[in-house]
Amino acid sequence: MRAFVVPLLIAVLALLATAPAWDGAFIYDDQYYVVENPAVRGDASPWTSPLGEESQALWRPVTIASFRAQWETGTGAGPFRAVNILLHVLTALAVLALGRSLGLSAPGRFIAAALFAVHPVHAEAVAWVSGRAELLAALFVCCAWIAHRSERTGSGWLAALCLAVACLSKENAFVAPALFIAADLGLGRRPRPWARWGGLTVVVVALFTVRLELLPQALPGLSPFGDLSLTERLPVAARILGTSLRLLTWPAPLRVHYHRDEFLGADIAPLLWLGAGALALAVALFADRRALVTLLLVPVAMATTLNLVPIGATFAERFLYLPSIPFCLGIGALLAAWSRREARRAALGTSLAVLIVVLALAIPVSRQAVRVLHDDLTLWAHAAGIAPRNPHVRYNHGYFLHENGRHEREAPDRPASGEELWASLHLDPGHLYAGFAHNMLGVQAMEARDRWIPDLPSAAYHFREAARRINLPDPVINLAMISLAVPDIVPREEAFSRLQQLYASPSLDAERRLVVDQLVAQIAAAQSASPPVPPTGTSSDEGS
Repeated sequence: MRAFVVPLLIAVLALLATAPAWDGAFIYDDQYYVVENPAVRGDASPWTSPLGEESQALWRPVTIASFRAQWETGTGAGPFRAVNILLHVLTALAVLALGRSLGLSAPGRFIAAALFAVHPVHAEAVAWVSGRAELLAALFVCCAWIAHRSERTGSGWLAALCLAVACLSKENAFVAPALFIAADLGLGRRPRPWARWGGLTVVVVALFTVRLELLPQALPGLSPFGDLSLTERLPVAARILGTSLRLLTWPAPLRVHYHRDEFLGADIAPLLWLGAGALALAVALFADRRALVTLLLVPVAMATTLNLVPIGATFAERFLYLPSIPFCLGIGALLAAWSRREARRAALGTSLAVLIVVLALAIPVSRQAVRVLHDDLTLWAHAAGIAPRNPHVRYNHGYFLHENGRHEREAPDRPASGEELWASLHLDPGHLYAGFAHNMLGVQAMEARDRWIPDLPSAAYHFREAARRINLPDPVINLAMISLAVPDIVPREEAFSRLQQLYASPSLDAERRLVVDQLVAQIAAAQSASPPVPPTGTSSDEGS
């Protein structure tokens, strides 16, 4: 019975910290990667279909297959989020077992698993349905690691199988052989398991070869740091690592988006955190060898997310799910070494008090962090409050305010959609979604959503800017509608020319083609009579 008490306590801690994640909606990329994904809906194979666009170079068939197994139209995000919580509980239990495999003392591995179970930085991976890739990869890396450390018959084959599942869940699992080998060398494993090292390496090479056969390219086509040389990416990697150490140590504030410029500037804070990490390693060097080795594994676990090799994202807190495993193991070993020193001096109590305080603080912070990811509006309102200088964040806040009909300021801390869209353009007039921001602002001006009468000159300005930046028919259609109403604002010749060019657009679906045909006919037959009542605008739902 006593053998079940510790795992049960770890499971309870994990549930306490993440339970609010169950009550929420599909958010942000979930619509693209899950809800609208043909492989999830059963219209394509999850085993041969890339996740997202081919240029993103994402192949995660196990993750997609897990979504497919759950898919049922109309069920909502609740069941998907519940499975994510369950996977987090299982991963926390796997961390407990991994601590034993690596030789941590009973207190050390309990502390490590408890810290992992309640760590607030895991909120994004658990509460975001698309974050399941992180959960599956980390869980099966832990299982592969435990099997790799085992001397039981067949454990080597089991390690290879679990590693394959991890790599088919998310690409960051490709670092697992390096983790295992570094741990074996650091902890002085004898005899050296050369055959197992070779077998795991073969698994990774084979799966990467399959990726190359299924994907048009090995790496994402668009990378935030793809324009930098390796030498220029080294300081970027250092800042990402420093930021990661800060979040692993002090996970506040948490936010969903990090801008490229944050890792290119002269901010010294990430470098100071690197220095703090070096100090922690110096302490571990004298305190406990296992603490030293596991903490040194943190940058190894982050190798695929440091942008040394260009990836499709700048940085995200969900990337820290796997690296947090060696981090928590290292902290657990350090606290256990501290408690042993206290026991020798008959002064046991301070280390236990520290653990209790950390757990007591972490659980409510984690619960609040997963509540932030309840839906898109709460997510981006929180992010805008944390990073008001980030144009991408302000745009997304404005977009979801627009989608929810929030066109007027409701309170000093509850801005209108137009305010946030304007703020994004003020911060960066050429940001990635500037065209969509202009289109939404044009629709709001055209439909008089925040004023008594339509502001057609302002609407025309925004639609022209949108048409210049994005290859979608809606801004041109709206310009043509304004032209029919007030040709002095948008000359009919301009509208007619733009409509003619639309026919070659691949984004022109059958419904919009019919609208364009009608507008072309109306403009061609237009006379100088009084214009009709200004029409309602058309807003694309893309670009979030």
